Amino acid sequence: MDPDFTRNVRPRRSNTMITESSEQRRAGRPPKRTRKSTPSAGEASTSGCKPAEYVARTIMSWLIDHGMIIENEKIYYVADREGDSDDRKQSKKEVLMKGRARREGVRCECCNEVMTVWDFETHAGSVIQRPYEHIHVARSNSSLLQCQFEVWQSNVEVERRTFNEIVPRNGASDKHDDACLICADGGDLICCEKCWSTSHLKCMGLERIPQGDWICPYCVCKHCNKNDKDLQTCVQCDKKYHCRCLVSNKELDLNASGETLACDSHCGEVYEKLQSLVGVKHELEGGFCWTLLQRMEPDNLEFKDLHLITECNSKIALAWEVLDECFTTIIDRHTQINVVQSVAYSRGSNLNRINFRGFYTAILEKNDDIISAATIRVHGTDLAEMPFIGTRHLYRQNGMSRMLLVTLESIFSVMGVEHLIIPSIQELTEMWEGKCGFSPIEDAVSQKITNWNTLTFPSAIRLQKALLSTPASSSSAVMNADVGVDVDEGVDMVSDNCAKLAGLDLNHEYTESGDEEAEDK
Repeated sequence: MDPDFTRNVRPRRSNTMITESSEQRRAGRPPKRTRKSTPSAGEASTSGCKPAEYVARTIMSWLIDHGMIIENEKIYYVADREGDSDDRKQSKKEVLMKGRARREGVRCECCNEVMTVWDFETHAGSVIQRPYEHIHVARSNSSLLQCQFEVWQSNVEVERRTFNEIVPRNGASDKHDDACLICADGGDLICCEKCWSTSHLKCMGLERIPQGDWICPYCVCKHCNKNDKDLQTCVQCDKKYHCRCLVSNKELDLNASGETLACDSHCGEVYEKLQSLVGVKHELEGGFCWTLLQRMEPDNLEFKDLHLITECNSKIALAWEVLDECFTTIIDRHTQINVVQSVAYSRGSNLNRINFRGFYTAILEKNDDIISAATIRVHGTDLAEMPFIGTRHLYRQNGMSRMLLVTLESIFSVMGVEHLIIPSIQELTEMWEGKCGFSPIEDAVSQKITNWNTLTFPSAIRLQKALLSTPASSSSAVMNADVGVDVDEGVDMVSDNCAKLAGLDLNHEYTESGDEEAEDK
């Protein structure tokens, strides 16, 4: 090690010095290639699990909570009159069915039954399959689709999905991240010369400080490891690449548009398969269904199915509420962002470590009520990550998280993904290993992790699960398979102390009582 560097390295500080100013933290920063940061002992937790009285997490409930509709107010299903011209359709609408707005859906006036908005459309004799567009609020004459769009454009929702722009304080000489890109902890870090990312030598598999400039994996071409002005960004994994490298590797898809170019054929196939699943309901046994979600902006899409886009975005907001109910609030101590919220809304950032643009959210529903939610991100075919999965308290110990997890594992296998990784706390590693088939990270998988931006926490232990390869021809069967119902991990038995730890899945601790209940069923 360079003697000059050694003289400039300060000993690791204690965790009690978290209130010092950024100027104090940066004082005595080593030369250009390295830096010091306050080590992180875990993320802040302020809210905790909130098992209050159960309220359905449906789009109708969401609209009621935001004041767009009033519970029990009159609504009606309308359709264009048959035989009307296009000019008259806008003003000539036929009311097919009347009802009352409920959190669970709609109470029909003709039969007094409460049903989902989709069933209400069928009940009205319509086969359009766009209920939110054709169900109107009598008081305002606005469609439920318009109501959703107004909530989505409200200041609250816009703030939740805004790009996480991290700006250094005025006068700060150091713009680099205070935490490692790989492990999210502080300490002695080397700094990327092309972006604000930092890393531990050990996390990057380095024994000594590189001579010259060090450039992180997200600032060089994935194929040739060079950095220049001709780099493109992969639409799936955010890695950089040269088009000339794709040509030389015979992986350039000449039919792909500039917005959908991927760094290689594997990422391209994964991206296409994931996008084909977004917003599409897949039926499961027992009246359940699962859907893959990702925040979508109409201006950025080639197709203009406003109904699909609006419903998907509304369910993203609901999935966030489910996760917020299941998890303690996790605030990144270096950037002060809400981690779970940023992941659920797929928020991008100029800081690679908290760039969550590639995340999707999978939900499990019954009668349009979101029961479970999980956040996933796929890194080529190397690995997929699932930092959060949670089930609402009323449905716990009934196999809901297991149902969603098994479905996702099957989808990953269809895509050819080799491993699924998760962050776990020490108290729950035995459960994940014994009940869910996970195991400690192996060296080969650990090496892959150094090449990807994966979400973890300083107090977390990474676990892995090898995924079996499933033929693509069986993908339809996988999506609609009966995955069975198993014990759902004894959530209510988690101790208060565990519930305050970052990265804790409140729905994944099995108990003896839970196992007994499963056997009785």
